[in-house]
Amino acid sequence: MSHGIMRRNVVIGITVAAFALSGAAFLMARSRDMTPERARGSPLVPGLESRAAEIGAIELSRGNATVRIERLAGDRWVVASSDAYPARTELVRALLVSIGSLTVDDRMTAKKDRHGELGLAWPDESGKARLVRFLASAPGAAPVAEVILGDERFAPDAVFARLPAQDQTWRALGRVQVPADALAWIDRTLVALPSGETLSASIAGLTATPSPNDPGPQPGMPRMPWGIAVTEPEREHWSVEQVDSAKTGLPSFLERLEIDGVRRARTDIAPEPQWSPSFDTRAALVTINGHAESDGVWFTLSVLPRPGAPVPTPAKRDGDPFVPDWSALSEACDGWEYKMPAWKADTLRRMRAPAQDPGAEPTTLQPSTLGDPRR
Repeated sequence: MSHGIMRRNVVIGITVAAFALSGAAFLMARSRDMTPERARGSPLVPGLESRAAEIGAIELSRGNATVRIERLAGDRWVVASSDAYPARTELVRALLVSIGSLTVDDRMTAKKDRHGELGLAWPDESGKARLVRFLASAPGAAPVAEVILGDERFAPDAVFARLPAQDQTWRALGRVQVPADALAWIDRTLVALPSGETLSASIAGLTATPSPNDPGPQPGMPRMPWGIAVTEPEREHWSVEQVDSAKTGLPSFLERLEIDGVRRARTDIAPEPQWSPSFDTRAALVTINGHAESDGVWFTLSVLPRPGAPVPTPAKRDGDPFVPDWSALSEACDGWEYKMPAWKADTLRRMRAPAQDPGAEPTTLQPSTLGDPRR
């Protein structure tokens, strides 16, 4: 073999090797962008539901906020970021099923600088992207699954999504609700009583009771005014306007008692009378022990079930008013303190600080202005 041919073969070999090395380097540099071809209709997060038993916690991040939900013994879930208050288990299950049911519909961009166009940039201080992490219960184990969810589309329902370890994005068919607010993961309604269940209501020396000839709640008919009685020591603190506010606000106050926050109950704060109404119902005595703080009114709930009360009947449909199992409610509320919604606190506030016209003299409550609950 001539020296010229040998030199030519060496050059060719070097060139081929150089191309191979550069190709390998290119593939390594692009490894984040390269993903296996995904068939249309295949699961976006394969095997998520089948691995549900491995999940010990769920983290939901949006913007700078993260909600952590943890699993306890007996398949109970708590909102760890809200002092471990019980979470709505059905919402946890719905999240798992909805993400596990997402199916690939189309391949979108794999360019990292275009992720924001689909709401898939992460980290994302704007709050458009949502990171969902299913963490394993085994110590030190890798997450069971992670997914970033972005903008949604409708008709058909779809969401843009990607896996955190990859730059490739997808349009996936399905609908996922991922609230980043911890309150969305708890039951915000403490009590939802049927109309007519409250027999009397009291606050700061004032008691409201229905008239003896009141036929009770009638469909489509306004409720008859309740009679008002005020104890003598408190009479000077109640004006006519305040009594009118109590007549309007007290009878139905317990029919919808919701919360805007929850925390472990403090033991160093005494209830304040103006924020602590009490309700005598057909099956229990219920007292809201409230006090005002800079961010609103906080309260604990005291429940004293009436001996011999009938077994409560569950609501026929979600959202319907019903009489709860008062003993179970008392146990569930023990050790917790709740924030009263602003509109609910305003109902009580008007009973103690009604609006006055500028320069008007306060109207003094006289005995003759009180309704007699015995009539």
